Amino acid sequence: MKRGFTLIELLVVVLIIGILSAVALPQYQKAVEKSKSAQAVTLLKSVYQAADEYFLANGTWPTSFEKLSVSAPWTGTEKWYESSSITDMASDGTWSLVINYNEQTQGILIGRLSGKYKGGGFGMWHKYSYTSVMPLNTIVCIESVADITNPGDYCQKVMQSGQLIVSGSTLRYYKM
Repeated sequence: MKRGFTLIELLVVVLIIGILSAVALPQYQKAVEKSKSAQAVTLLKSVYQAADEYFLANGTWPTSFEKLSVSAPWTGTEKWYESSSITDMASDGTWSLVINYNEQTQGILIGRLSGKYKGGGFGMWHKYSYTSVMPLNTIVCIESVADITNPGDYCQKVMQSGQLIVSGSTLRYYKM
């Protein structure tokens, strides 16, 4: 006599698979985000290095990507946060790369425009005179206050960044 699985046995197997999926999916999403973020950080470093070279040659921080020895890879103009000190931007619908320039702050920032981690990003500062605790020429993790309402949800929970450095009105900065 052939004996198959009972309905209870099948339900238990389906339940176990469901539990494993519920545990594994968030970890998979974090791994995918870390991979995408690694690409963004590589782009950030390249553009920052070109901006730093421009500064060394000209004595002033660049205000547009056209002045740099590398070109911004995108043509869109979406900003991932609002600031009057953004002088140029390039976006691809998912990420936004910006030059931040005024007398007090000079840097390059890249951030997410869409998806689950919208508002998360990274930056490097050449000059940041509002506070003495901001590390210059070093990558920091950034959260847009408008998009990530719970401090640390992107930088600390997803990117495993360190402590909060500065909490501004539009952005929060974390050590990497």
